[in-house]
Amino acid sequence: MAHWTITLKREGAAIVVRGEGDDPHAPDRINYEVRGSPGPVYRALLDRIRGGVEVHLLGRMYGDRDLYWIAECAYTEALLHPGWSVETDLPPPPEPEELPEGAIL
Repeated sequence: MAHWTITLKREGAAIVVRGEGDDPHAPDRINYEVRGSPGPVYRALLDRIRGGVEVHLLGRMYGDRDLYWIAECAYTEALLHPGWSVETDLPPPPEPEELPEGAIL
Protein backbone atom coordinates (compact mmCIF):
# COMPACT_ATOMS: atom_id res chain seq x y z
CA MET A 1 0.00 0.00 0.00
CA ALA A 2 1.39 3.40 -0.99
CA HIS A 3 1.52 6.53 1.18
CA TRP A 4 1.52 10.14 -0.04
CA THR A 5 1.90 13.48 1.72
CA ILE A 6 0.87 17.01 0.75
CA THR A 7 2.22 19.76 3.01
CA LEU A 8 1.12 23.39 2.83
CA LYS A 9 3.54 25.28 5.05
CA ARG A 10 5.15 28.49 6.13
CA GLU A 11 7.54 29.26 8.93
CA GLY A 12 6.03 27.94 12.17
CA ALA A 13 2.85 26.47 10.66
CA ALA A 14 1.84 23.58 8.41
CA ILE A 15 -1.18 21.70 7.18
CA VAL A 16 -0.19 18.12 6.39
CA VAL A 17 -2.50 15.85 4.39
CA ARG A 18 -1.63 12.17 4.31
CA GLY A 19 -3.25 9.60 2.07
CA GLU A 20 -2.75 5.88 1.68
CA GLY A 21 -4.04 3.29 -0.72
CA ASP A 22 -3.43 1.89 -4.15
CA ASP A 23 -4.54 4.97 -6.13
CA PRO A 24 -3.92 8.64 -5.23
CA HIS A 25 -7.12 9.50 -7.11
CA ALA A 26 -9.13 7.34 -4.67
CA PRO A 27 -7.11 6.77 -1.48
CA ASP A 28 -8.42 4.35 1.13
CA ARG A 29 -7.63 6.75 3.94
CA ILE A 30 -6.91 10.49 4.25
CA ASN A 31 -6.03 12.38 7.40
CA TYR A 32 -5.04 15.96 8.18
CA GLU A 33 -2.62 17.29 10.74
CA VAL A 34 -2.33 20.96 11.66
CA ARG A 35 0.94 22.22 13.13
CA GLY A 36 1.37 25.65 14.65
CA SER A 37 -1.23 28.30 13.83
CA PRO A 38 -2.06 28.38 10.12
CA GLY A 39 -4.83 30.93 10.72
CA PRO A 40 -7.34 31.49 7.92
CA VAL A 41 -5.32 29.44 5.42
CA TYR A 42 -6.55 26.23 7.04
CA ARG A 43 -10.23 27.17 6.67
CA ALA A 44 -9.61 28.47 3.13
CA LEU A 45 -7.96 25.17 2.15
CA LEU A 46 -10.80 23.07 3.57
CA ASP A 47 -13.43 25.26 1.88
CA ARG A 48 -11.62 25.02 -1.46
CA ILE A 49 -11.35 21.22 -1.22
CA ARG A 50 -15.00 20.81 -0.23
CA GLY A 51 -16.08 23.16 -3.00
CA GLY A 52 -15.52 20.33 -5.46
CA VAL A 53 -13.36 19.74 -8.46
CA GLU A 54 -13.40 22.54 -10.99
CA VAL A 55 -15.15 21.67 -14.23
CA HIS A 56 -12.03 21.95 -16.39
CA LEU A 57 -10.31 19.30 -14.23
CA LEU A 58 -13.10 16.72 -14.10
CA GLY A 59 -11.43 14.43 -16.62
CA ARG A 60 -8.27 14.20 -14.49
CA MET A 61 -9.50 14.48 -10.92
CA TYR A 62 -12.30 12.42 -9.46
CA GLY A 63 -13.67 14.25 -6.45
CA ASP A 64 -12.79 16.04 -3.26
CA ARG A 65 -10.95 12.94 -1.94
CA ASP A 66 -8.60 12.88 -4.95
CA LEU A 67 -5.12 13.69 -3.65
CA TYR A 68 -4.27 15.49 -6.88
CA TRP A 69 -7.27 17.77 -6.26
CA ILE A 70 -6.16 18.39 -2.68
CA ALA A 71 -2.65 19.25 -3.93
CA GLU A 72 -4.13 21.61 -6.54
CA CYS A 73 -6.08 23.35 -3.77
CA ALA A 74 -2.93 23.62 -1.62
CA TYR A 75 -0.98 25.16 -4.51
CA THR A 76 -3.77 27.68 -5.09
CA GLU A 77 -3.83 28.68 -1.41
CA ALA A 78 -0.02 29.04 -1.45
CA LEU A 79 -0.35 31.45 -4.37
CA LEU A 80 -3.09 33.42 -2.62
CA HIS A 81 -1.23 33.63 0.70
CA PRO A 82 2.34 34.95 0.35
CA GLY A 83 4.90 33.06 2.39
CA TRP A 84 3.17 29.68 2.03
CA SER A 85 4.61 26.84 -0.05
CA VAL A 86 3.67 23.27 -0.94
CA GLU A 87 5.66 20.05 -0.85
CA THR A 88 4.27 16.75 -2.06
CA ASP A 89 5.51 13.30 -2.90
CA LEU A 90 2.64 12.48 -5.25
CA PRO A 91 3.81 10.85 -8.46
CA PRO A 92 3.55 13.08 -11.53
CA PRO A 93 0.06 13.02 -13.04
CA PRO A 94 -0.33 11.01 -16.24
CA GLU A 95 0.87 12.60 -19.44
CA PRO A 96 -1.94 13.75 -21.75
CA GLU A 97 -1.56 10.72 -24.01
CA GLU A 98 -2.22 8.46 -20.99
CA LEU A 99 -5.44 10.21 -20.00
CA PRO A 100 -8.77 8.58 -20.81
CA GLU A 101 -10.44 9.55 -24.05
CA GLY A 102 -12.53 12.69 -23.60
CA ALA A 103 -10.53 13.99 -20.61
CA ILE A 104 -10.40 17.76 -20.39
CA LEU A 105 -6.93 19.23 -19.91
